[in-house]
Amino acid sequence: MDNLPARPSYAPIIRDAPGLNWVGPGDAWSRAWGVTERQPYSAPVLPAPILPAVGTFGAGSGLPAMPSAPPLLLPNAAVAVVPLAGRGQAAASAGPTADDIALVRRSLGVLESVADRATAHFYAVLFLRHPELRALFPAAMDLQRDRLFRALLVAGRAADEPAALTEYLDRLARGHRKYGVRNEHYGPVGEALLAALERYCGRYWDPETEIAWRRIYRVISEVMMASAEADAQVSPASWQAEVVAVDRRAGEVAVVTLRTDQRYPYLAGQYTTLEVPLWPRVWRHYSPAGAPRDDGLVVLHVKAVPAGWVSNALVHRTSPGDVLRLGPAAGTMHVDHDGDAPLLLIGGGTGIAPLIAIVEAVAEHGRARTVEVFYGARREQDLYARQELEALARRHRWLAVHTAVSEGRPEGAGFSGSLPAVVDRYGPWDEYEAFVSGPPAMIRRTVAVLREEGVQGDRIHHDLSDPA
Repeated sequence: MDNLPARPSYAPIIRDAPGLNWVGPGDAWSRAWGVTERQPYSAPVLPAPILPAVGTFGAGSGLPAMPSAPPLLLPNAAVAVVPLAGRGQAAASAGPTADDIALVRRSLGVLESVADRATAHFYAVLFLRHPELRALFPAAMDLQRDRLFRALLVAGRAADEPAALTEYLDRLARGHRKYGVRNEHYGPVGEALLAALERYCGRYWDPETEIAWRRIYRVISEVMMASAEADAQVSPASWQAEVVAVDRRAGEVAVVTLRTDQRYPYLAGQYTTLEVPLWPRVWRHYSPAGAPRDDGLVVLHVKAVPAGWVSNALVHRTSPGDVLRLGPAAGTMHVDHDGDAPLLLIGGGTGIAPLIAIVEAVAEHGRARTVEVFYGARREQDLYARQELEALARRHRWLAVHTAVSEGRPEGAGFSGSLPAVVDRYGPWDEYEAFVSGPPAMIRRTVAVLREEGVQGDRIHHDLSDPA
């Protein structure tokens, strides 16, 4: 115990804010938001490794045991953390065989057509056996019911690609810290997963398939616990953010400025996940509309959409002084500033926010490169960020801004037509690095246009399919 790593170096700015470093049943933040405490804290003890050698089986069952429940990890407990890469490689080398992977993929193929029912069964088993875990999820499960289950299935599909699997699970574990996921939860989740698989795989479920899934789940849980523990040494589970200003603009759009309890780390173009007090445990993605600032403020562009719980709360029911929560930054839509390829930035609606951040980051980097911005909306009055973009273009000669509207007549030099169609007319773009942000349908159509224009897939960046 004498060689434990030092306590995390980060320090809160708002020192009386609840739950800065840990969230979940029993913490101060959850109590403040009305989540019932269901389990008492236990004394912090270092968790033992849970990955046995292949061929080790659960007592009396003839099958490998699921991960046991390590003691509760407290924010003030120092934890010895083995580097993620080392633990991930060890798990993969002692993990599933080629036959195991074949069995897992066969069962996944069977499950595809009944995924909704399997998901419902998974959560029914989980909450029936462990009702204390219900507090980790939103009241309305239909909003994000299948995210955890589908993430486990994605991990199962990638079991024979250790590097890709470790990268995916690392990102997943860091993102799930904000939900209050702890080491002790992996055992119950694994058993519920197996129960759903057994029920819906039918005749394709047998002892060999169960062994294969248990081995793969051990790899998943070992890597995720190591990643979460490593991340806990350098970062809080979530950031609390005080609302500084809400600037409501035309078209049901608001520009929300936040001051976080401690500096919020992100790269220009990435997105954050955000939770509002009105809807606990419901998280939505929003991209900061600017490069990281010296004053630490974070600016978000939010459009209230029909039936949008979080977006309507932000636009219509949020005021200065309110406190929100942010999860860690994620997303791959950020620029390699060492490259010299011209940039094509395509943003629809509030999807322009991360592209403004990229433009600012290019300007701050000091290396001029051609940047073409296409900004579109349904109507002229919905181009709420037009003046900001035009001001950036006046300051930077390397930046060109083009606007498009799909309804009505455009003003000035703007284009008429859908954004993907306008981008198609203005090409070719085969020499460009492209970044696309906006509504999912618009992203899909634009990506198809860019591919037809000859832009290579690895030069088209968007976060449409990234996990929460």
